[in-house]
Amino acid sequence: MITDFFHNSVRYYLFSSFAKLFFVFFIILFFISSIVVLIGIAGVTFVVKISFGELLYLYLYSLPNSIFFILPITFFATAVLSLSKLSYDYELLVFFSLGISPSSIIKVFLPISILISMTLLIFSLAIVPLSNSAYRNFIDEKKTNIDVNIKPGEFGQQLGNWLIYVDNVENREYQNLVLFSKNGLEFESFILANKGNAKNAFGVFEMDLHNGIAYIADSDNFKKIIFENMIVRNKLGEARLRSYDLFDYWSKAFDGSSKKLSQLFSQSVLISLFPLFSIALLPLFGIANPRFHKNFSYLYIIVSILIFYTFTYIISSNIPLLGIPILLLLWGFVSYILYRRFILKFY
Repeated sequence: MITDFFHNSVRYYLFSSFAKLFFVFFIILFFISSIVVLIGIAGVTFVVKISFGELLYLYLYSLPNSIFFILPITFFATAVLSLSKLSYDYELLVFFSLGISPSSIIKVFLPISILISMTLLIFSLAIVPLSNSAYRNFIDEKKTNIDVNIKPGEFGQQLGNWLIYVDNVENREYQNLVLFSKNGLEFESFILANKGNAKNAFGVFEMDLHNGIAYIADSDNFKKIIFENMIVRNKLGEARLRSYDLFDYWSKAFDGSSKKLSQLFSQSVLISLFPLFSIALLPLFGIANPRFHKNFSYLYIIVSILIFYTFTYIISSNIPLLGIPILLLLWGFVSYILYRRFILKFY
């Protein structure tokens, strides 16, 4: 009973040390990823107006993808660093002298790594595809109900097939407009107008132009048109509602009809199972004798993550489905051999 109590106390101590560091790392990485997401959403608002509530919707749709990439790195890094901190504070040496083996440490982190990997699989194979679908669906629907927001003095603004530049705007009337449209390689339109108004009528972009010149060129002719009034219309497209069955969606990754989905499936599974198949690396990188070893845990974390993610990209691009068991088994086997060679042999 005393022995069980002692081992349970050690497990609780290791877990609490890991948890404190985990939440700090997660919050920092989550904050950084949130800034990146908001910058990406800002690009959506360049022409399309969205409210604060709609911006919040887009942010929430982007969260699962961010969490999927943050969670495995956070778990692996904090587990190694928490063990490293205990090692260089001489606390792990005390545990080993009291009969706690490195295998006991692995048993503490094994349930957590399984939970993390299962959570990542759910995110990558279900929640992330659905949230990405909802994100694109939301943008498509906004485009068909667009509140035209052309900003004066800015280049690269696009509505439908038209690139638009305006010099000034007063009371929603644009002055000195330039419109350019290029359909394929054989048809171009270039329009200059003194003033005009823009509106969106049920997904149809419409510009009412006054006093201008239009140049229209195709493969055989070049036309110049001087006009007092011209109406330019362009259908923005209907929203594509992507409500699909996940099984049908991922089945394309196996029947060879979508190489992109095969690559995405391989990356999703490999990254999801990275925490579980790297469990032996936690004591390998975290356990050290502070008298004889310098603390290179940060370097070990960065190098190992870079190696695994590089192999993930290479394998998913070349042998996506076959490469999943090959990389996971090879990674787990090499990790265990190194763990036995450098940790179990001495502790």
